[in-house]
Amino acid sequence: METYGWLLDPKRCVECRACESACKQWNGVETGVGVRYRQVKVYETGVFPQVRLQALSGACNHCEIANCMKVCPVKAISRRPEDGTVQIDQSKCVGCQQCAAFCPYQAPQFNKRTARMEKCTGCFDRIEMELQPACATVCPTGALQWGKWSEIEQKGAVQTANFSSPWMTHPRIRFVNDLYPEK
Repeated sequence: METYGWLLDPKRCVECRACESACKQWNGVETGVGVRYRQVKVYETGVFPQVRLQALSGACNHCEIANCMKVCPVKAISRRPEDGTVQIDQSKCVGCQQCAAFCPYQAPQFNKRTARMEKCTGCFDRIEMELQPACATVCPTGALQWGKWSEIEQKGAVQTANFSSPWMTHPRIRFVNDLYPEK
């Protein structure tokens, strides 16, 4: 099974949120229900007068050790054998929000209208067509990239500032940065 993952270069992210819009449009994510599969969050780092902004585009990292999958009491979350993406079966989900409580990346989100959990699908339907996920396709600076995990895994650091510790979940994301050494 070929698995996939993200490569993010926070220095190249210009906070345009094109990734958020493309994701929402491709996946038909409703507005006004509190769900955003991909989110750009901005953090201040440093001390005055040397303050910098850091933008992180985040979504489900389709972790090797997916806590969300482990804690789901109705087994509504599983890994697709075709590509390794972690998916929520809406017909099984009871909206208990356990997955959200145990995900350090805030990927699963509660849909107020359906009373079920939703999250990034990794655009598995696009992967099946040999296309990139919608978010990675539209990034104007190339800050967000998607590819075969066997190639991405060696390209960056396992952590960056303002990203939860990867040691318990082994997320399929790497960062191009100066803050942490390469893997």
